[in-house]
Amino acid sequence: MRDKLKNILQASAVANQTDQVLSFFEYLDLVTQKPWISRDTFQLLHDMILSGGVEHSLSPGKPVKHRYGFFEDATAVGPFIVFGQQKAKENLVEKIDNASRGLESSKRLWILLGPPGSAKSRSMDGIKTALNLYSRLEAGLTYSLLLPTVDERLRDRMVFEEAGVYYVQAPIFERPLQVMPEYARGPMCEELNANLNRDNLEVFLEKHPHYDSQFEVKINGRISPFARYVLDEFMAAKDLDFNGVLDYLKVKRMIFDARTKTGIGSYTPRDEKSQEAGSLVGNIDYSLLPRFGSESHPLVHDYKGELCAGANGFVEIHEILKLSDKFLYELLFATQDRFFKPEGQPPIPFNGVIIGHTNFHEFNMFMSNESFEALRSRTTFIEMPLSVNFKDEEKIYSFTYSNDNRRWLKDRKHMCHVAPHSLEFLSLTASMSRLYESKQNPNLSLLQKSLIYAGRADSGVDNNMAKMILEEFEFVKPTEGTFGLDPRFIQNVFEKTEHFQINEYAANIQKLREESGEHALLTSIALENPCTTPLDLAVVMERSIKENFANNKVKLSHYAEKILPQAKNWIFGQIASDVYSAILRDDSIVETTWKKYTDHVRAYAHNTTVKHEVTQADVKPDEKFMQTIEQYLGIPDKEVFRKELSDAISSVSYTVLLKDEPSYQNAIKKYVFENEFKSGENMKLLGWIKSGTSAANVNSKEQEQLNDTIKYLMDTRGYCGKCAFQALTITANASSIVV
Repeated sequence: MRDKLKNILQASAVANQTDQVLSFFEYLDLVTQKPWISRDTFQLLHDMILSGGVEHSLSPGKPVKHRYGFFEDATAVGPFIVFGQQKAKENLVEKIDNASRGLESSKRLWILLGPPGSAKSRSMDGIKTALNLYSRLEAGLTYSLLLPTVDERLRDRMVFEEAGVYYVQAPIFERPLQVMPEYARGPMCEELNANLNRDNLEVFLEKHPHYDSQFEVKINGRISPFARYVLDEFMAAKDLDFNGVLDYLKVKRMIFDARTKTGIGSYTPRDEKSQEAGSLVGNIDYSLLPRFGSESHPLVHDYKGELCAGANGFVEIHEILKLSDKFLYELLFATQDRFFKPEGQPPIPFNGVIIGHTNFHEFNMFMSNESFEALRSRTTFIEMPLSVNFKDEEKIYSFTYSNDNRRWLKDRKHMCHVAPHSLEFLSLTASMSRLYESKQNPNLSLLQKSLIYAGRADSGVDNNMAKMILEEFEFVKPTEGTFGLDPRFIQNVFEKTEHFQINEYAANIQKLREESGEHALLTSIALENPCTTPLDLAVVMERSIKENFANNKVKLSHYAEKILPQAKNWIFGQIASDVYSAILRDDSIVETTWKKYTDHVRAYAHNTTVKHEVTQADVKPDEKFMQTIEQYLGIPDKEVFRKELSDAISSVSYTVLLKDEPSYQNAIKKYVFENEFKSGENMKLLGWIKSGTSAANVNSKEQEQLNDTIKYLMDTRGYCGKCAFQALTITANASSIVV
């Protein structure tokens, strides 16, 4: 094992060679070969985000939508994936894009604004993680400056020694070209750009089309007072001019790392009365006073503030609006004027990116404070509401709790199987709680509205109404998603439910062991493993709502009496659809029924006839058949729906497959189940389940059909024994069977 561990560490060290040190002139040669290594932080961030790919979507009369794969790419952001939040992601990338092109966006203070649980901190953790990983890649290659000195007082800070010269890290991780004096920058850039390797540059620009086939080396920012003093002292000690000191300069590969404050700073404010400026801008290191003699000496400043760490990188400010006025203006100077000033020290240049985040309580106080007028005009808020699309919300919980991601196996007794539709139920309930009631259509339920927001066609409203609902609260503040149940509440519900189910399973197993005799097949299947089902979650959800909102009767009534029952009933409908599929098995009859319906609708809309199924004679569309289907679909206005469906059929060469309309599948399956294919046997089976008849008294044919149904659910739909039998029970109880 010892040798294996050494081999692993050695292989990892080879794959992560990050200690590369070059001379300054070697670096210049590298710039001509790979000019992108001179990118500033805005450009680096922009390239990093776009490396995850972009999907564009167009909607008539709407701005182009961009979906950035970076935020959902685990290879880029590690475990800090952020699902949904498309508008916030677009706004953030827009700011970074504009700043990377040198526009005024770079001079604004960016603040993410959202309620607790809206992934503000998670987004920032993702960017910090990605910077670390990206800077290890060839695509993210970046260098920082190492300073030469012969000052013995700086020996303890050296990175390495060479020929009697100590090399220390430039304290704000200055980029190598920033060492160039102002008068030489123009000619230097011209010379570098004239000697770029065009073949390499062409390949880079092909991979980065947002540069519009143009990339030039530019020099932005200055070195710190510390670096300037060290270089001046070194030149004096060696009797060198600036040309001479270039021979001694070194550069080191830059690997961003929040843990070591290498190019990344992160500040969390304390109580306003105990906020200490040194945590942000750095302090005087009094242990150095005996060496340097004065508090104003450039080398006495410790450069340990978070702005120092991210002065050429990235700075995150938690709860930014809890900062005092003084601190906020310090951040404003850093972004607007590109410097910050510790007390008693010269200004320190700032060339990085600052992103803060806050919630609505601090935001409202900030906006109402007239003394912040100047600060408000220089601040850009990027709103991050909670998700109102339950399919996006479901991705959040699937990432943590899905069977695949948790590598669930049937023989695990201390982890629950997550039944199908369980996470969908949680997501639907959460998203519904974040929506306003429609004022333009008061009869529209929050369930229907949530289905519209998720892009489903089974909301029971026509396309024009759906479009109106989507736009109704587009410019209303507070935005939908800034209130309601947050993901942490939902996560607590799941984990509480799972814990209870694991212990209940253990108790049932113990009880079985204490008893003797044969156990029915259903009982043994249902007790193969612990399982968390939508019904289990609904019980705990209701209890948690009553506990958390006992003092808020309005929310309690809204969540427990309106939202929860609607969400539960809809999910039970999805479960019933799975049961219909398990009993029917053959989806072709479902597709055939749908085709028959669409043929009749098209004939009705165009006032033509259809062929009789048996005689092939021309007959009028079957109004009774169409109305029955529409009742299952929940269509309130048959005329509008039939016209829209007919137009849709015409636009796709007269073929609309049911598989292309998943929102309608459940309704058609239920119709076929109850009215067509072996409907008598189907209803008899559910009637037996609903009656609660024991397995011992069941006809062997019914028992065989039941076993086959459960097996189908387990093999093809992701059910286990417990949730499969519960699904059958739910379907039976939800039917109109009279026992």
